[in-house]
Amino acid sequence: MSTRLFQSLSNINKHTEPWEYFTFGQCLSPQQIEEIKTADVDRSIVLHDGTRSGYKDGISKQNDRFREYVTKENWLKYPELTEFIKELQSLPIRKMIAEMVGNKDNFEGSYVRLEVLNDTQGFWLKPHCDIPEKLISSLIYINDTAEDITLGTDLYNEKLEKVKTIPFWHNYGYIFHGPNKWHGMEKGKTIRTERRGIQINYVTFETDWKVE
Repeated sequence: MSTRLFQSLSNINKHTEPWEYFTFGQCLSPQQIEEIKTADVDRSIVLHDGTRSGYKDGISKQNDRFREYVTKENWLKYPELTEFIKELQSLPIRKMIAEMVGNKDNFEGSYVRLEVLNDTQGFWLKPHCDIPEKLISSLIYINDTAEDITLGTDLYNEKLEKVKTIPFWHNYGYIFHGPNKWHGMEKGKTIRTERRGIQINYVTFETDWKVE
């Protein structure tokens, strides 16, 4: 396999502070990037509360369009990202990621979940650890509009002290897994236009994309 994703994962960087995670770059094609950049966005005013959903008029916006999962119902909007999901379902890519994070069964029996992110000014995210049903967590950033690189994910130690920020570089991402991985995005950062990207997980609960 010689895909862009395979090549990117062949050149990962391992980090150990404040906990183990891996970074990689240039894994998305121009066509995939364009789909993320042009994804339909709900631009109504959102009251950001430090969660991924936010609120509008007291109603959770979790299912609105500023974040959207790619599913078999909407995949025609995202044909290039659907191909990316198929790569993540494939055994060669699963083996690479499994070896990276120490998953002995190559995520057999799991499902892929991919979410398009379109965060706007005011977004922030409380320090949190991911649910155990997420076998890996990964974000890939899109930043070709000179947004500040501090808009990346903030990493915390177990005392909830911020240790570092993963840079918000274009076509750059990270992967981590396991408990006690505190992360979020500090309140008060300035998003001039949009904070775009995708979030990827292998999960134990059912999605439309069971691994092959």
